[in-house]
Amino acid sequence: MIPPALPCAPPDAAVISGRLVDIERVDIPRHAPGLWAAVGADAKLWSLISPGPFAEQADFAAWLGDRASRASDRLYAIVDKVSGETTGQFHLLNVNQAMGTVEMGLVYGRGLAQRTQATEAFFLLARYVLEDLRFRRLEWRCGPDHTASRRAADRYGFTLEGVARQTMWTKGRSWDTAVYSLLDHEWPQASARLQGWLSPENFDADGRQLRALRSD
Repeated sequence: MIPPALPCAPPDAAVISGRLVDIERVDIPRHAPGLWAAVGADAKLWSLISPGPFAEQADFAAWLGDRASRASDRLYAIVDKVSGETTGQFHLLNVNQAMGTVEMGLVYGRGLAQRTQATEAFFLLARYVLEDLRFRRLEWRCGPDHTASRRAADRYGFTLEGVARQTMWTKGRSWDTAVYSLLDHEWPQASARLQGWLSPENFDADGRQLRALRSD
């Protein structure tokens, strides 16, 4: 095996541009109001995610600020290129440049649910991490009962490694964690599949997909 080029460069891009969305490094004064409207104020979105829900915008902004200040984390806002609205957020957690590993977390607002923009947003950030920065491992973690998150991980090309039991106690209960990974040598195939699906030729005049995105 050829040794990897370590350490990896830090994920410090200010903007990652796509066709439908831009991924922007979170600036609290600029992005917090839009993120609050898109995701922070929706308690249902946080029922299966350990942070939140947040009673007030100030509480949400304080949480964002705390995460943004951590050296091992990077926060990104998903911004629609047509409307200019902030529609969701990505987190890169536990960034380990020395080993080339990083975890991806996300919260999609209702405006992104089951939309092409959500898939493009994932593709842009995954390509940046695995292709541009050459990280070796991208992790995805969620609760075993978080069906939508598990379905997305499979759809995007992650492999389930197992379920870690009793990893947290929060919100008055014990939480398990399903652990997924997407490795650097798996990315070319996943990238080609995602790019093919995202191609404008894969959609009809009404924006309906012609070919489904599947993990196989």
